[in-house]
Amino acid sequence: MHPPHTKDQSASFYNHYWQHVEGSYGLYPTIRHRKRFITARLRSLHPSGSFTLYDFGCGDGRLLRDLRNTFSLPPANIGGSDVADEAVRSTRAVTGSASVHRGAFPDIPDRYDAMVCSEVIEHTERYRDILAWIYEHLAPGGSLILTTQAGRIHASDRYTGHTQHFRLADVVAILRSLGYHIDYVRAWGFPFFTLQKYLTNMRFDHIQKTYMEGTPSLRKRVVFAVAYLLYFLHDLIPLGPQLYLVARRQARTPSTTP
Repeated sequence: MHPPHTKDQSASFYNHYWQHVEGSYGLYPTIRHRKRFITARLRSLHPSGSFTLYDFGCGDGRLLRDLRNTFSLPPANIGGSDVADEAVRSTRAVTGSASVHRGAFPDIPDRYDAMVCSEVIEHTERYRDILAWIYEHLAPGGSLILTTQAGRIHASDRYTGHTQHFRLADVVAILRSLGYHIDYVRAWGFPFFTLQKYLTNMRFDHIQKTYMEGTPSLRKRVVFAVAYLLYFLHDLIPLGPQLYLVARRQARTPSTTP
């Protein structure tokens, strides 16, 4: 694991962030691929399509909304949380769920069949506390779908508030130490996502204004669509700065009488 780069970002930082990227965020090719991965894993874990779902660090709620629609989940089956008021407001609006909470570690009584934590633990030095909180709020046999980042912290990563990146083996070790059973791990994103990070770092101010923020212009849509298609190549190469993991809280073993 790489040393922390900055301190944890505040709620006001993320309120400001979501306001600036609201128009373009859903078009980012890496965002679309993460959603594809998460959707495929949930479909594999719950082929019947009936389960409860929680998104830790739900952001603006688009992922939770899309998963709700994909699996036809009622609002009562979904929940989420975020530290930013703007994110919580948006998620409540787009999902219709009353179980969207503000705060880093909300006090909730529910246990969920599946919990998503996508691009969160690289934003705070309390990543181990997050993974422990999720474990405690998984139903027995429930699964965590985790995505995070590896490698060098680039300008685009600093812009989004990353405090550290991880080695895959370190994340696996932390999860196991907390009691998780590891079901799936892989690195993803070589060569194009890796190259994107380096090129963005070279001209970050221009990339930020032209692609990361603002309205989705025709040019931006075309560039993002082409990149999304190219990034399917990454499925064939188990390398890169994107980390995908699925970890499970094992079901309780029934007690037996000697």
